[in-house]
Amino acid sequence: MKRISAGLAIMIMLSSCPVESYDFVNLLALRDRTPPTLSGYTLMENRMVSLKFDEIVSIREALLENEDVSRPSKEASSLTLQFRSALEAGEEKTLFLTCEDRSGNTSRYAIKLTGINLNQADLLITEVSVKGTEASPDRIELTATKSGSVLGYALLDGIIGYEKHRYFLPDLYLYRNDIIVIYWDRCQSLPETLQRDSERTYYLFAESPETLISTNGAIVLYNHTNGKGKVEDALLYNSSDAENSNGYGNKASEESAKYLMSIEEWSGKSFSSDQITSSRVAARYYPYDDSNSKDDFYTTAARNSTFGYPNTNVIYEP
Repeated sequence: MKRISAGLAIMIMLSSCPVESYDFVNLLALRDRTPPTLSGYTLMENRMVSLKFDEIVSIREALLENEDVSRPSKEASSLTLQFRSALEAGEEKTLFLTCEDRSGNTSRYAIKLTGINLNQADLLITEVSVKGTEASPDRIELTATKSGSVLGYALLDGIIGYEKHRYFLPDLYLYRNDIIVIYWDRCQSLPETLQRDSERTYYLFAESPETLISTNGAIVLYNHTNGKGKVEDALLYNSSDAENSNGYGNKASEESAKYLMSIEEWSGKSFSSDQITSSRVAARYYPYDDSNSKDDFYTTAARNSTFGYPNTNVIYEP
């Protein structure tokens, strides 16, 4: 009986009000007390940011640090804000944002933005030593396959969240076939650069507090580590007798494998670390190709590692 009475009351109310003065949609909207939620954002060309909300909103205030940001006048669930000046590569600024939905609910956000390198070189992992000694430390070699700066690149001993150390590459400009050799946990006395005819090798030190995992691990190269960077290259390696973590030897190696396979940066079995020693290392076949599998790599013959130079393809035969 109460439901019937309530229904009649609404009908009477609607019939007693002129159509032009009554907005039933607005009446329902008054019941909305949930503020809008930012569901995602993307920095584009360091000059603008694309914002996605869970409902239609308008931007009431937008400041990049203390500088006003050009705001769209329209309402929408997807909006783009343009900056007065572009962020420099590696520059960090905070975007302060106030948005409002059609019911008058507001939300405020502080979004940290980092300028990306728009002229980034293409790099491949071309040689890795994971069983180093005092005389032959752990090293990772990267080779440029396209010219550009390496600012923003990060080299990790595992995927993000499972790594023990991250090394951020400095602002170096590489030409095609230039090489970077990164000494992971200890560094020998070497020149900063080596000129090889028209090409150059750079020697860097990652200053890791620990050596690379010698039997079951991953080397992962990200083009950025701000949460939106992508994996540029990876080497997944395991010993044949690994039993723990579904045959990957440890949790970090297993999670790295699962993630790399899910984004198609690795396929099939891991590269075998069985024959690797301090004088035999994992190297990519030259000329360099990238099928994202163990078939890209071989174990060098003893004392045939070529860190800082193109690989020789001289394979260890047990």
